[in-house]
Amino acid sequence: MVEAAVQLTDVRVTSRGLRAARLNTGGEGADSVILDGVSLEVAAGATLSVLGESGGGKSTLFRTINRLIDADAGNVNVLGKGVREWDIRGLRRTAVYVAQRSYLFGGTVREELYLPQKWNGQPTLKLAVADVMQAVQLKVELERPSKELSEGQRHRLNIARAMLLRPKLLLLDEPTGALDVRTAREMLGEIKRWVENEGITLMCITHRPEDLEVLGGDALILLGGKVAGRYPAADVAAGKVDADVSAFLGSPS
Repeated sequence: MVEAAVQLTDVRVTSRGLRAARLNTGGEGADSVILDGVSLEVAAGATLSVLGESGGGKSTLFRTINRLIDADAGNVNVLGKGVREWDIRGLRRTAVYVAQRSYLFGGTVREELYLPQKWNGQPTLKLAVADVMQAVQLKVELERPSKELSEGQRHRLNIARAMLLRPKLLLLDEPTGALDVRTAREMLGEIKRWVENEGITLMCITHRPEDLEVLGGDALILLGGKVAGRYPAADVAAGKVDADVSAFLGSPS
């Protein structure tokens, strides 16, 4: 039996919970449900894409997995252990989340790539750097100041930095958002090959159904904070889905 990398059971997150985590800056306001009884399981080494409405809880879902936020109710397990049982640093090295916003520290490309290894007291191999740079399709000089990179390049640098940590679970939030279609397909194809070679579980938020043709695996659809369906990625890309999901896919996300 294949081990589950991630298990969520009846997970509920409210705006009140987000405010408590200081992730919502909108003041007190009325309480609303962001995730409503979400359950899912992702096998170790599998790929799961997540699609849904803008502001519909996709990023919140990922943040519950590495405890950037805590769910108001329900259970979240990573590699068979509840996230509250993990040492928080160990959890975030095991389940690495790459947000939509790029976070850089002002060094060169090389320095940015080596930072996580430096923090963890681990050596960074030149071969590994070349591999991840190829995977994210980032062709820049390592001595170039990272502040000179475009937003798309910065985001890919963030992904490469995360990959160098060799996590058990890689959580990518809209990795293709700033890329043209061709570059997006090439990058996703390389990342997919890399995670398969490394035995890493991949979860990827995307707003483009065409990304699923490259990612493969399964696709989870979140609508109104609930799981509207889970399908083979190829079926979603081909439009072989239920009527409510088809209506969503036919409209801008």
